[in-house]
Amino acid sequence: MESLFSIPDLIMTQDGSYTLYSKEHEVTYHSRYGAIQESNHVFIHSGLLPHLKKQDKISILELGFGTGLNVLLTWKNIMDIDTVHVDYHSFDVYPLPEDLLNACVYEDHLKIPTSISKNILTSDWDKLIEVDSRFTLTKHNKDILEETLTDNYFDIVYFDAFSPESQPELWSASLFEKIYESMTGQAVLVTYCAKGEVKRILKKIGFTLESLPGPPGKREMTRATKL
Repeated sequence: MESLFSIPDLIMTQDGSYTLYSKEHEVTYHSRYGAIQESNHVFIHSGLLPHLKKQDKISILELGFGTGLNVLLTWKNIMDIDTVHVDYHSFDVYPLPEDLLNACVYEDHLKIPTSISKNILTSDWDKLIEVDSRFTLTKHNKDILEETLTDNYFDIVYFDAFSPESQPELWSASLFEKIYESMTGQAVLVTYCAKGEVKRILKKIGFTLESLPGPPGKREMTRATKL
């Protein structure tokens, strides 16, 4: 988790979009090969889009609001589908300051209206926000390890925490068990991580695993389905 006294550095990735470098964890928030490219590949194309073919009401749980990129991409991919409604819940203990969120200028790259990006990035935490008539967002400024999640609620989980080496507590069996119970049948958890230890934990809990091709710079990613 980002220290209040350690302000991340802004860096440009290879697809021209920005990410942040955490000096505390010595990792970037997104891939240096392309911030938008990675999030699209892992969370949108492997998580969201397959579900859009199955159902109209989708509940999403995200670990790591970070720069807000995954929320922005999710909104962009449902904006022209009138029948879809998304209820999005994101957890982050140390939200980034507004100036850093604005510095990433994702709305320019993604061609998202300023009113929408502002509502997503700078709205109040711990409050249900209506981004538009088909997209609600709650940004939880809380430690998910200490929170109770509603059983059988989430259809998609974007597991976007820092790496297991940086935040081992967030890759624990106890947290994955809690998340498993919060997911509906046929729900999916997608993550950039393909480490054997993480996959063994997921499989032991009851997930069915798929090793999918990773985004540029990563050989594999993981999609776990609750059957």
